Amino acid sequence: MKFDRRKFLKILPVVPTVGLAAEPKSYRGMSDSAGWRTEAYKRIEKHRKDDFKVRIIDSAKKPIKNLKVDLSLYRHHFGFGAAPKLARLYDKKFSEEVRGLYHDFCEVLFHKLTPENSLKWKHYKNNTKFTEPFLDWCKHKKIPVRGHCLVWPEFRRAPKSIERLRSDQEGLGSAIREHIKFMVNSFNYPVTEWDVLNEAVNHDEYMRILGKDVVKEWFQLVKDMNPNVKRYINDYSILTKNNVRHRKRYFRYIKGLLDSGVPIDGIGFQSHIPKGFNPTPPEEIIRIANDFSSLGPELQVTEFDFETSNRDLQAQYTEDFMTAIFSQPKMTGLITWTPFEYAKNNVPKPEAALIDKDLQFKPNGMVWYELINKRWMTKTIVSTDDNGYLKFRGFKGRYLASISHSKKEILDIDLSESNELVITLT
Repeated sequence: MKFDRRKFLKILPVVPTVGLAAEPKSYRGMSDSAGWRTEAYKRIEKHRKDDFKVRIIDSAKKPIKNLKVDLSLYRHHFGFGAAPKLARLYDKKFSEEVRGLYHDFCEVLFHKLTPENSLKWKHYKNNTKFTEPFLDWCKHKKIPVRGHCLVWPEFRRAPKSIERLRSDQEGLGSAIREHIKFMVNSFNYPVTEWDVLNEAVNHDEYMRILGKDVVKEWFQLVKDMNPNVKRYINDYSILTKNNVRHRKRYFRYIKGLLDSGVPIDGIGFQSHIPKGFNPTPPEEIIRIANDFSSLGPELQVTEFDFETSNRDLQAQYTEDFMTAIFSQPKMTGLITWTPFEYAKNNVPKPEAALIDKDLQFKPNGMVWYELINKRWMTKTIVSTDDNGYLKFRGFKGRYLASISHSKKEILDIDLSESNELVITLT
């Protein structure tokens, strides 16, 4: 079903504008006729979809002809994700029904998850009772997890015991190495990527003590321990808040690391939009992302949210931001940092959430759902040809394939990174 953007935005709830004087009411490129939009749709069609060939054979390796298969995408290869607070999923002070609803939202709305602050050095030990069942659940559901973060190079971001190592260079270096080893060694799948270094452009206390070359040591250590996990650098105010100086420093910093041989796989952009800040125009988002793509590593939005009480603008910008990011070929994911409102005073910025405290979709949450589950969705029924091939065009990702042969089966097939697959039915 084609997603009618204008029709959808017209049915959004009317929100009182009292108190919105200091907040933006528009942004460049929001019109339906904006040129960036058409080009973005073309890139999505080119880079996010593929022509698939799935061959179905029997146990004798003979093609099965004229077999009707019902295919439905259930998880994008692109990481549309979120960073939920784990207490709402596991703390027994909340009812089993409420905890179940949060799990359901996480499974249906998001295709990648990060346990918000629970894997940070300062917080990990106090959150194991929630973190471990969460990671087990993600593994069972085949939901990839991004780890955030291994090194945030400020003493206040680490356990208090690390503070006493300020004057102990050897002890500090050893403590950081052991922490990295423990975290990377403790999790394989479902943790598929780590923010190895977080907010290092303006926060470099560890590097001032250990030397700037220690960054290469940290990234190399992660690679040596698990060469399959992707290694990210992450920072703020790059795609948002129009901080040109910080953006240029981040670019130069990454380039310097890459030039010195630091094995960086991915570049993260936090992308918070605080209350009162103008949203970055979508065409500018694309331009900045294109600039960073020239560095080589893949790109990802790691902490997106837009704090405003103007729900109409919030919904429209969410759609445009998602479209711009999804259209950029080097982008691999878009994580929202504030999926749930939780309770009025239990989250720093409740207005940024996709789901309100009553577990109802806000307009921006409906946009998220509609784009992923309707506009950017593939559902089709295809029959095999004389050579046993199913041929169809669709979005890259994991599919459920309903097949009736000698018995009815529902198969989980992965068309994320390869457009050809062979399935043997017995």
